[in-house]
Parts: sequence; structure tokens; C-alpha cells
Amino acid sequence: MKCYACDKDAVHECRRCGRLYCSDHGDELCAECLRPASALPSYALYRGSLLALLVGTAVALWLLLKPPEKASESIPSVIVPTAAATATARPSQMTPTTATPPAGTPAATPATPATTTTPGVTEYTVGEGDSLFSIAEKFLPSGEALGDFARRIAETNGLSPEDPLLQPGQTLRIPR
Repeated sequence: MKCYACDKDAVHECRRCGRLYCSDHGDELCAECLRPASALPSYALYRGSLLALLVGTAVALWLLLKPPEKASESIPSVIVPTAAATATARPSQMTPTTATPPAGTPAATPATPATTTTPGVTEYTVGEGDSLFSIAEKFLPSGEALGDFARRIAETNGLSPEDPLLQPGQTLRIPR
């Protein structure tokens, strides 16, 4: 077998391209594979990579800018008022309510906090995630500071104003 570049006998085979070559035309690889130009990707590979990058960019922009397909699925069709939604009303105007879900929807597992009103005191059942300040904000009388009213609620119920421990289901008396 002859060297690909001259008429000498080939003593090596290139591991990269498989050419046969003599000791004058390469060491571990043939002289053609050792040329700097052979280290560059081919024109077709470069052009294909560029095309893939442009297509990927176009798809990413389309996904970011397209409107949702069915916006009506993300908006509930029936809105059921809860105690949190009616908490903006004055405590004297609040009445206990029980919301029933529309037919075909599963019932909600946690019950909404119940509120009952008696002369001079409102009783409030602590719900999941309630804090002393969130409860004070719901029943805040006009003209009173939130911190002072929260402190009054804590004192009425024998709680520490600095670190009240509220448990879901606990009943608090809300002063007027």
C-alpha cells in the first residue's frame, strides 16, 4: 500500500479519516487531518447550525408572544363569595354565610371562617392563614389605628399582643 501523498510504502493508517500514509506525512494523524483548515466545521455544518439557531429563536419568540388559546378556562365561570371577600363590610353588617359550589365541581375542603355578631362583641372563628393583624384589618373601626385595635383584640382574648398564637378553628371575641 502506498502513501496518499507520495509513492513510499504506507506504515500508518489515520485514526480520523482512514488514509494510509508514510512517516513523512504524519505522526498520529495524517498531514491532511493535522491541517488547521480541517479543524473547522464544514460549510454545511456551519450553515445548518445557523439555520437551527434562527428557527429556535423564532419559535421562542412565538411562544412568548402568542395569546393564550383558551382564556376562558383560566377564568372561573362562577364566582362564589367567601368571608375574605365580604370582610370589607362593617362587622355589624356581616352575617354568617355558607357557600355551596356549583353542580359538577368538587366541594371545598377547608370551611371559610365563621363570624357571628352579638351586642357589643363579634365572635370570629380563626381560619387557615389568619393572623392577628389580618383579623384586625377585617374588623377595624373607623378612626382607630390597626396596631391599637390588634392589641385590643389580643387583650380581650387573653393573648400576647407581641406573639399571639392563633390556631384554625379558635374563636376570638372582637371588641367594638
